[in-house]
Amino acid sequence: MIAPPRALLLDHGGVLVRSVQHPERMRDFAGRVLALLGPGAGLDHDTVLADIAAGRAAYRAWKNGLVRTGEPREIRHRELWEDFIAADWPTAARALVGAEAVPLCRELILAESDKTLAPGMPETLRLARAHGVRTGVVSNTLLGSLNRDMAERLGTAPCLDVQVYSDEIGLRKPAADTIRLAARALSVDPADCWYVGDNYDRDVLCGRRAGVGVTVLMRPAGRRDPAARPRPDVAVADGHGLYELLRAALTTKESTAA
Repeated sequence: MIAPPRALLLDHGGVLVRSVQHPERMRDFAGRVLALLGPGAGLDHDTVLADIAAGRAAYRAWKNGLVRTGEPREIRHRELWEDFIAADWPTAARALVGAEAVPLCRELILAESDKTLAPGMPETLRLARAHGVRTGVVSNTLLGSLNRDMAERLGTAPCLDVQVYSDEIGLRKPAADTIRLAARALSVDPADCWYVGDNYDRDVLCGRRAGVGVTVLMRPAGRRDPAARPRPDVAVADGHGLYELLRAALTTKESTAA
């Protein structure tokens, strides 16, 4: 049987929240960037739109290339805009988006997708709280402040004892310190934590490196890779599956104590 956790640590996207992509909104976003630059920038809408798409693709490739390193860093907001998106823009235009990188990152994320609380997660958080299990988020993200705002809007903020985001600490998963920082903030040992994520090479590997007690992969059965390494300790399809896993572990503990 799986031992219940003293702390339940969650990835954000793909675990706590689900995303609905909106690629059609990127054209409007590119228009807002062009308006910020002004008519003297020497750029047109199609160029800005194409460079935003190319920069996003380069950032994804950059992230994927870091997962094998021991302590991958997070990109800086200014770096994303100046070096990944606007690398070939005129100097003044490049400097302007660099100066406005944080609000532009916020607008970019909001344009990319809408976020909703994942099914089963409110019940899981309430179950954890009812049994004295500390809860938190450990997530890679461009803008942790936006996730904090989202937690307030979705009503999860009162249920989260700690939130650790890559842009705020400068490290990305699978760096072990991302989880260790959260555990330290909760005054628990990583060995007494469950870490729940939806990726093998970021989340499961991060849990292994940090020495968590249980790594949980949240991914539908049809999207699991039997050849992927490292293997999670347990896999669930969704938040409802996580709820049942936690409930069973807590019930077993209480039955044993009785």
